[in-house]
Amino acid sequence: METMTKMGFFIRSLHRQLEQLYNEQSSTHMKPFIVFRGQEYSQNNFQELLTKKGGILSFNNFLVTSTQKEVAMEYVQHALHEHEDHVGVIFIMTIDPSKVSIPTVPFALIDKHSANPQQREILFSTHTVFRVDEIKQMAGNNRLWEVQLTLTAANDSEMAALTEALREHIDGTGWNRIAQLMLKVGQFDLAEQIYNNLLNK
Repeated sequence: METMTKMGFFIRSLHRQLEQLYNEQSSTHMKPFIVFRGQEYSQNNFQELLTKKGGILSFNNFLVTSTQKEVAMEYVQHALHEHEDHVGVIFIMTIDPSKVSIPTVPFALIDKHSANPQQREILFSTHTVFRVDEIKQMAGNNRLWEVQLTLTAANDSEMAALTEALREHIDGTGWNRIAQLMLKVGQFDLAEQIYNNLLNK
């Protein structure tokens, strides 16, 4: 329970810092731009990714990307060397700031805060959602794929429907919502800890 509380504070703090950085950098994010991310997948997870073409894809962690494709490629090539049964994916993400609901999805260039400023990293907040436009195998390599993504617009109908469905399934606020979510995903011990904590307040 204490660990969850600390993690919650950390996530909120990082999200707010991203909002602040986004506001400071907003004048540089006026036009559409492209970022890249390299990621490895097990065969099963990759097959699941293939089914998402034309749908939406959510990253449930803070998402580190780069404006330089070679950074993503280098990561994937190293990962495939370490895990010969995995598949490498280069995500090519198109971001149109004029269509994004800010501060719901804050993102910022973090080169001044990064250990590798030359990689020109852009960090997105947790649970950023993209539409999957295209998935294709890269020429000459059956273990390397490119996936074209577009950051979902504020008026995306499918995203709005999913958000509304989640609100209907998880009523309440704050820790009560988290407890109900834990019940839905089978984390009964965590749900019990949260409810006991709420009762003792």
